[in-house]
Amino acid sequence: MNNKLVCIDVYTVSAGDTLYTIAEKYDLPVSLLMRVNHITNPYDLRIGTRLCIPGDESQLPQPGEKPAPTTKMHTVSAGDTLYLIAKKYGVKLDDIMRANPRIDPYNLMIGTELYIPQ
Repeated sequence: MNNKLVCIDVYTVSAGDTLYTIAEKYDLPVSLLMRVNHITNPYDLRIGTRLCIPGDESQLPQPGEKPAPTTKMHTVSAGDTLYLIAKKYGVKLDDIMRANPRIDPYNLMIGTELYIPQ
């Protein structure tokens, strides 16, 4: 990879998941998944853990790219959280995060425009 390695997706661990099955789903080496997510014990994967799925920054949407026609826009306002936004639009939190890979889910800035997948 010539470009910088970034999180191109966020995966939330579910019951039955292993690092191997997650790595296989994204066609990644388990060792890379462990290194990027600072995992030292691959057998201590906990349900609900959110994992950064690494990839080349060229895989991210480019600034100015138009969202898919079935995508709505939401402008972040005071008090918004990704959970509340997902609930408002009836979509999964992970889907919003996938549609907006450049946002920091723990530090939403007022005025940020988010793509809301339908």
